[in-house]
Amino acid sequence: MPKLPTLAIATLLAAAGTLAVAPAASAHDALAEVVRCGYQQQFRCGYGGITNSHTRVYSCDTWSDSYGFRTEWRTRSGGGSGVDDANGSSSGCSAKTPGTAANPITIFRGCWKTPTWTCTDWMNA
Repeated sequence: MPKLPTLAIATLLAAAGTLAVAPAASAHDALAEVVRCGYQQQFRCGYGGITNSHTRVYSCDTWSDSYGFRTEWRTRSGGGSGVDDANGSSSGCSAKTPGTAANPITIFRGCWKTPTWTCTDWMNA
């Protein structure tokens, strides 16, 4: 049997209704930043976000100011908490995996600690 060119095979399969379709893209990662520290509040204090299909939350403190950075989250069921990174600009971040496929993280926000916590608005994960 002669070989058909790839385009001809794809056309034939599409006409027959059997063309494979790529799966839908997985959930996107989300990022929160707080830009309120340093001289005239012009430096990035830290960042955090949601990864792994809305199951993992992380927090990274990027400003060496003796304060920390926190990412707070809520799951679909209403539970939630925060993950803190208080090591300033030292390498490494903090992370937890509180979500599941059945109970993903739905909202989150980034918070920078001064004497009190200053947070971004809640964002969709």
